[in-house]
Amino acid sequence: MSMKKTLVVSMVATVLTTSVAHAVSAAPATKSVASTSAAQVKNSTFTINGNSVIVRSIVKNGETLVAVRDVIQAIGAQAEIANGATVIQLNGHTVSLQNKSKQLVVDGAKVNLNQPVTIIGGVSYVALRPLVAGVGGTVGLKNGQLEVSTIALIEGTENPRFAGVNQLIVSKNDDQGRSDYLVNTTTRKYELLLTTEGGSDLVVSPSGNQAAYTNAEGAVYVIDLKTKASKLITNDTSIKPELVWSADESSIYFLQGDKGSVIANLNLADGTIKKLVEDKVDYKENLNVSLSGKRFVYTVTTLGKVTADSTNVDADNVDIDFSANQQQLFSYNNGADKPSAVKLTTSTDDKVFIYSADGQKAYYVSVSSEDGNASLMSVDASQKPVTVYNEHDVEQAVLAGGTLYVLAAQDDKNSVILSIDTVTGQQSKLYTVSSDVSSIVVKGSQIATVENGRVLVQADGSWKAVTK
Repeated sequence: MSMKKTLVVSMVATVLTTSVAHAVSAAPATKSVASTSAAQVKNSTFTINGNSVIVRSIVKNGETLVAVRDVIQAIGAQAEIANGATVIQLNGHTVSLQNKSKQLVVDGAKVNLNQPVTIIGGVSYVALRPLVAGVGGTVGLKNGQLEVSTIALIEGTENPRFAGVNQLIVSKNDDQGRSDYLVNTTTRKYELLLTTEGGSDLVVSPSGNQAAYTNAEGAVYVIDLKTKASKLITNDTSIKPELVWSADESSIYFLQGDKGSVIANLNLADGTIKKLVEDKVDYKENLNVSLSGKRFVYTVTTLGKVTADSTNVDADNVDIDFSANQQQLFSYNNGADKPSAVKLTTSTDDKVFIYSADGQKAYYVSVSSEDGNASLMSVDASQKPVTVYNEHDVEQAVLAGGTLYVLAAQDDKNSVILSIDTVTGQQSKLYTVSSDVSSIVVKGSQIATVENGRVLVQADGSWKAVTK
């Protein structure tokens, strides 16, 4: 017997806390198969690799056994009969089973079974969990229904970004360049989206339907994430270190030049570029654009100054005043009669994770050079920073809609993820996670974390790995 199907990609990391027998009895779609010799055989509904599947099952001595044939077909494995045994292959694993045997042979090693492989009506039945585990899969329980996943997860990825509902873009880098993949967070199925060498990261549009990037020469492309078609918008070769989508997705704002001196706008309909801010101020970064497209918040970095022997900067005795090396936040109202930059901060602390929704008030994480917690701050044209959160050391902050999401180190073993309403200031602790969580990603109600290089998404109160 040989069956081949396209493998789908999924992983359910939920721990099975209720017996398989109980889960099957709780499945909503069950009915007896008409057979006098197999009265206990039932058609049970499982979720297998994201799809609802009917699997014949029996309960024997309190343990659920499933029809081997049905499971093989549902997971898309290859199978054949060899020397009286059924040999199943999937994800680089080989499982061999024989009728009436109380053992499976998994990759050459014997695995004991509580119940022997049982024959009813010419169909072999075996315990679900050891069979699924043998091919590298997992079994979980969700809303009283079993979830089975036998998908090989993509590994070695980084930089996750939500792209619409239940989709992430992740990247892999190697000597040949970068590959970007689109991953379904429910099924864990992934597909190659883009391969580039020297191109910028993909920046997802507000709707999640498109993503923009520049190639190594500076040309701008937009990918339709539904059709996967890529379109050249402009072949302008000026350096564009940051891309920011407009709220209506009709244009893209960007910093222009190797020093980020100019703020410009690219019209996606005709590819025209318009310079919006050209104030001769270098080293702009962290560009934020208001919904109106008229206001900008960004940082400007001033470099250290040579204070002695400036005519020979290569000499060992040259003096540089590094105290002048600072990063400050600015707001720029391009809709004013006389547009100009307004300085928002004056402090010498490091400022990271810069966000602004309206182009006037900005949020950032202040990292002091002295001992103490990194704090989440807000600031406006008054130049008076306000502490938003500093109970624990802030590791990251994300602004999504009108809510700030904070990853903070609670202690040596745990971090916390909390939300802060930007209007009321109300704080809510959402999750306690491992201190190994290095970053969070948020889009609407969706949240993901990066832990030891793998990406996990929050779903129904539990974290599920989508990459490894």
